[in-house]
Amino acid sequence: MPEIADLETLRDRLGNPATILCLGNGPSSESPEIPRDCDCLFRVNWIWRDRGFLTEPDLVFTGDPDAPPPGSHAIVGFATAAEAERILEGYRAPVDWFVVRGLLRDLDAYRDVPTNGALMIAVAVALAPRRLVISGIDLYRHPQGKYPGVAEDPNHYDAIHSRETDVSFMRDALSGYRGELTVLSDALNRELPPATLK
Repeated sequence: MPEIADLETLRDRLGNPATILCLGNGPSSESPEIPRDCDCLFRVNWIWRDRGFLTEPDLVFTGDPDAPPPGSHAIVGFATAAEAERILEGYRAPVDWFVVRGLLRDLDAYRDVPTNGALMIAVAVALAPRRLVISGIDLYRHPQGKYPGVAEDPNHYDAIHSRETDVSFMRDALSGYRGELTVLSDALNRELPPATLK
């Protein structure tokens, strides 16, 4: 499939959503407070698919070689064109896809590479929904560990990412958002109190 090259086309492919739910992979991604009435579900990578919780996303941000599961209709977002080329070669079925760097500008202003969870939030903000809900972005500070139900994985950032960059990047993105924002992550709320984003 051809690349989705601009935000307007992506918004149209997603049905011009009024509400977007962004789920990272931290333990708060399975919070009982997560609403089910959002128009679009954004997720990160594919590690959540065996958990049985909100497993039919509209858009997935990934840097992993895992292919979408059979029957998935998710659009796939990649951080860079090189990443897209490398990963798409391994997909057996065509997917709609885009490169975040093709939609957003000024990504080179940050010291480290923002994580896919941070990129997900920036793209969601750029789509300008009336309501944005964020959960599962726990900044590797959740007491239950890195992922829901997985206590043994080291609860820290990979070497190419950093909490400092993620927080700065998400603050810059969210400070431009004028809709209704709900953050269901204690760690993210501590770093980015809602009153500081307006």
